[in-house]
Amino acid sequence: MNKPKCPGCQGSDDIRKLEGQRAVCKSCSKVKRCVFQFCWACQREWPRDASTTNSCMLPDCALRAALLSVKQIDDPESSVVGCPYFRACPGCKALLTHSGEGCPNIICPNCDEEFCFRCLAPECYDDQYDDSDNEEDIEPEPCVIVDNTQCLQDLGL
Repeated sequence: MNKPKCPGCQGSDDIRKLEGQRAVCKSCSKVKRCVFQFCWACQREWPRDASTTNSCMLPDCALRAALLSVKQIDDPESSVVGCPYFRACPGCKALLTHSGEGCPNIICPNCDEEFCFRCLAPECYDDQYDDSDNEEDIEPEPCVIVDNTQCLQDLGL
């Protein structure tokens, strides 16, 4: 398992995992002159009023943890090879993954929102995956794989 980054200093060298999902950052604790704890999974500061539990009580902890995961789709035959394994639907936040078959565009089974799993655009018709005859001389934007950073920001996570 990869070590998470501390939300206080963005470092990962002085982190120690405690029980459950709790972690402590020695560097931030020293700077703040108090014990700085955060959630190992969602990498957000541990709520001070939740000191008696070892499970994260922050909203959308599991969703954020999945989107922060470093796991990628590694099937070389897939149109989404190199993409993060999990994506959040831009319409409803449902956690999704790609089947690995066909084009990169997927439709959320929860809300019917269509988007490209690679670049997260609402409609992406990169020539590499487009089977239709494009009679217009419109050059599509190149489809570039993006990480989940913008998605986390858009979702307020």
